[in-house]
Amino acid sequence: MVQNDSFNIDEETISKLGLRLCDEPINAEIARDARVFVYPHLDKVFVMESDLYGNTMPKDSCFLAFYGQHGLIGKHLKVETLKNASLQDMKAMVQSNIDS
Repeated sequence: MVQNDSFNIDEETISKLGLRLCDEPINAEIARDARVFVYPHLDKVFVMESDLYGNTMPKDSCFLAFYGQHGLIGKHLKVETLKNASLQDMKAMVQSNIDS
């Protein structure tokens, strides 16, 4: 993987969470240098370095994207929150955003 200091999600976080680069197309604009990861153990949940419109996320943050009733939706998330969230926390976060 290319080492780039401008990435918001560091190698330690990627390894700790078991994130893997997404190889399937998703229905979103992605910033040119941003990466999209698949979140393990949750179907169709992605961790992105840009939002759904191609805007690069601020330093130390990411975008959690998932499919809701009307397509891909998501929320801004601090990388530290992502790193410390359990699988149950992530499921609850996704579900609460789908239900609202």
